[in-house]
Amino acid sequence: MDLGNKICELRKLSGITQEQLAEKLSISRQTLSKWEKGNSLPDIESIVNISKLFQISLQELLLEKEEQQMEQQQNTQITLEDLSRINAHNRKMNLILCSGLLFLAIAILIATFENMLRSTTLSLNYILYRYIVTGQYDYAPVNYTKLFIPALLAGSIGIILCFFYFTKNNKN
Repeated sequence: MDLGNKICELRKLSGITQEQLAEKLSISRQTLSKWEKGNSLPDIESIVNISKLFQISLQELLLEKEEQQMEQQQNTQITLEDLSRINAHNRKMNLILCSGLLFLAIAILIATFENMLRSTTLSLNYILYRYIVTGQYDYAPVNYTKLFIPALLAGSIGIILCFFYFTKNNKN
């Protein structure tokens, strides 16, 4: 749609005649008719006045609708570079989350093993077995805190990684 057709369409949508619009723009009706037919173009001052009168931007008045739509599309399109950057970020964040969960699982397994070992060495059956085999009637001294340290380390690393993942994800 060219400028003349836009002026004609805006005029008709507003419900005013050529004479009324020409009067508001301080031009003759014949000049407005020439603009609407595409026989001539308005000067810059008239274009600005038309824009103000119909309360539309100069861009809307002067650009074709297809050009406006294409310009808006270009502004909203995500480039391949943006997608690859987003994908790399998501992969990194997923790796951090999986690592955190893996460390938490390892910590749980170590803690469970340590707890089972403690309950086994303190059980009556083990004490009796040890008495039969070695002749000593007390439990085997084991330093359980040394066994629990790897579980604490793995658990704290897992918690830190998961915390890092969730704080970074909430910002995005």
